[in-house]
Amino acid sequence: MWPWCVLFIVGKPLLELRQPPYEWSASSLRWAWGVTEDAALALPFLIFAGGVALVGVLGHSRRLVRTAVAVGISVGAVSYALGAWVAPEVHSRFLAALDPETVDLQRFGPRTPTGILENLRFVEADPPVEYTLSVSAPQRFPPNVLRWELHRPPAIAAFAVVNVFLGVLAAILTLDFSRRAQRNARLAIGVFGGIAFFACLAAASPVEPFVRDGIMRSGVLGAWAPLVFPLVQAFVLVYLVRRRERRRHQTRPGWSIRGSRM
Repeated sequence: MWPWCVLFIVGKPLLELRQPPYEWSASSLRWAWGVTEDAALALPFLIFAGGVALVGVLGHSRRLVRTAVAVGISVGAVSYALGAWVAPEVHSRFLAALDPETVDLQRFGPRTPTGILENLRFVEADPPVEYTLSVSAPQRFPPNVLRWELHRPPAIAAFAVVNVFLGVLAAILTLDFSRRAQRNARLAIGVFGGIAFFACLAAASPVEPFVRDGIMRSGVLGAWAPLVFPLVQAFVLVYLVRRRERRRHQTRPGWSIRGSRM
């Protein structure tokens, strides 16, 4: 699974290059922008497999939770760095190399947290007569959309921490399954949770009401609300894992949940 995902992340931007070709510097920047942007989204999704692997390596040990937290935070940090800082910087360089007239699109600099905050302060200090999502007029972006843009990368990074625990829980829940059933169940849980999260992200993204009222709809809530689904999924899996372990404990009264004799 991992090799195919890496191939997709690296190869997809190359397939999207259009003719007539740009200068190689612009094309390479476009490729790098696509890779960093896709990687920022893919890493939190793929870390589910890392959680499954941790159970296979560490089993039911005290190190499992600590290691899962460390792995989730590390992957989340990489995802945040790529999505919030690296991809906007590369995109800014790509626009500059593509056409000098794109300077208007970069009035507040790259769309990093620093640039977004500067854009937000400008809009709040001098509200436009009418809001718009046109990239050619960042000075007229709705404040709630800017807040959504600011909070979206850390929300996706937080999903990495949740998703690694979903992988751990899914692995523990399916320990008694056959190998084929394990693979299918874990794949179903991981894919369903990831797709549902990204579907929630899309559903909570800025739409016409964001533009129409400008500030009435919370961009912060729109960025963080999609995490509700994976958190609910985690609570359900915790319940199922505990029920499974209680049943095992009842059928093997001389053994603890961790499998050591009491």
